[in-house]
Amino acid sequence: VVAKGDKMYIRGTAEGDPSKGVAIWILGKNKVLYATESVNDDMSFEHEIKSATTSSLYAGQYFVVVQHPMYNNEFDVYPDNPLEPQYVYGSYPTRNSQIFKLGGSGALQGTDAAEALIQAINSPMVDDTYTKMQFLVEEPKITINPIGEQAVGSKFEITGTTNLMYDDNDLLVEVTSSSFKPTDKSQSGEFSGATGTVKVQQGTDGLNKWAFNVDASTFKPDEYIVRVSGVTTNTVETALFNVVEAGAIPTVAPTVAPTEAPVVNETPTPEPTTVPPTPEPTTVPPTPEPTQKSPGFGALVALAGLGAVAFLVMRRN
Repeated sequence: VVAKGDKMYIRGTAEGDPSKGVAIWILGKNKVLYATESVNDDMSFEHEIKSATTSSLYAGQYFVVVQHPMYNNEFDVYPDNPLEPQYVYGSYPTRNSQIFKLGGSGALQGTDAAEALIQAINSPMVDDTYTKMQFLVEEPKITINPIGEQAVGSKFEITGTTNLMYDDNDLLVEVTSSSFKPTDKSQSGEFSGATGTVKVQQGTDGLNKWAFNVDASTFKPDEYIVRVSGVTTNTVETALFNVVEAGAIPTVAPTVAPTEAPVVNETPTPEPTTVPPTPEPTTVPPTPEPTQKSPGFGALVALAGLGAVAFLVMRRN
């Protein structure tokens, strides 16, 4: 992500020691930038896009194609005018053969222009190679994270994010009391605050970060205004917070498990219900135990029968 008005760099390496260096195409909405950069002895190259140039870019997506001339050491795909390209030319079938229009009415833009350029370099008749990437241009912005209430004498940090480039941008941070306002000379003009510059640090997800340390030992209880602005860009963000007397900020006491109070049943006790008396149980005479008798005649006959059957079976066998 590149903030408008911020410098940016395209850096990389190119093997083969190309004497023509590498060609850098930047393609976006109604904008084409073209430049060549020499390659250093360590195979590195760097191309700077100045802040004046990024200021003129529309917010949106831009495509970068870095082109290597390869074996013939010639760029076989090139613009008609490097300073203000209108057409893309090729060396096949003859030198300066027009491939597509890049500027003016009916020109390809953005994604279409980048795709047409890549297809031209991919032609079997072209030995050049390339690498590609993309970036976003946004309006410059600064955010301030919530500060919260602070106490007199405390030390705290004010932080936030920005899309301004890290290591290359300073931010001016001003913390002033709301009481600092025009007064008559007979009135007290006493106020407190802090000011300083901070470097933008590298962040993540396209947003960089910044931090400003505040010592509130000389601060007075009041509402304070934080104003953060870019030193080289016209970007400003403000926020408010309060400083109170030390001890005025409530502290959280350690949590103690409450003693369980006896449960009071607030449900009204129902009126007692009259239950009719249970009748006396009726006495039932006990059942007499059965008298054990010796096996009767029938049992003896059955046993005798079983014996006869067994005798017959034995005889038959």
